[in-house]
Amino acid sequence: MAERGTNKMNITEFNNSDEITHFLANDISAKLTAAIKERGQATLFVSGGRSPIALFQQLSHVDLDWSNVVISLVDDRWVDDKHESSNELLVNTHLLKNKASAATFIGLVGQEQSAFDGAENAAARIADIKEIDALILGMGEDGHTASIFPCSEQVDAAMAIDNQQRLIATQPTTAPFERISLTLNEILAAKQVYLPLSGSGKVSVFEQARALDDVKQMPIAAVIKQHNALDVLISQ
Repeated sequence: MAERGTNKMNITEFNNSDEITHFLANDISAKLTAAIKERGQATLFVSGGRSPIALFQQLSHVDLDWSNVVISLVDDRWVDDKHESSNELLVNTHLLKNKASAATFIGLVGQEQSAFDGAENAAARIADIKEIDALILGMGEDGHTASIFPCSEQVDAAMAIDNQQRLIATQPTTAPFERISLTLNEILAAKQVYLPLSGSGKVSVFEQARALDDVKQMPIAAVIKQHNALDVLISQ
């Protein structure tokens, strides 16, 4: 693998997605272990989709003090936790098992009918999490990240510098379901952010985002340009 970096992010190129998974499992484990040693607890926020399944499965076998790890989500669709589109279901199925079954999980979706009605209670559920030690982001072909979509009416609020909310409800026009998502400020506050990208299509979107001046056209661009501990992991 080859590395090249800037003062804000480090880009590492891998031969394949399996190498990315192996690297992430080891690095996240080290970050969580260090946080537990420092303050007695560690926090991990993860994204959904098919891409992180292999990582979740590998992480679930990692030997660390999972009883002192709190896991939550970067975002989720506002659906029942048994719904096939639920990120909570994904985490329960693939990560919260084996050794990682000892971790504490905090879901974002409540019983409210709408994400817009439930956002305040969702924020209350993560209120005791003061620091995010490791956060795994995804990126869509439109440059969205978390559930901050360039097409949604909520994109300005989600990315506002003065927005002190940790979570925001969003409604994309190009994807189904209302969403609950970390705001940009909350993502930027995470100690370590990982952005794994597999395939030439994703890499092309990433390069487009890097070149943008208007980050609201591709919200991932704001993370690329503003986060000071961003690891971008690429396999083409």
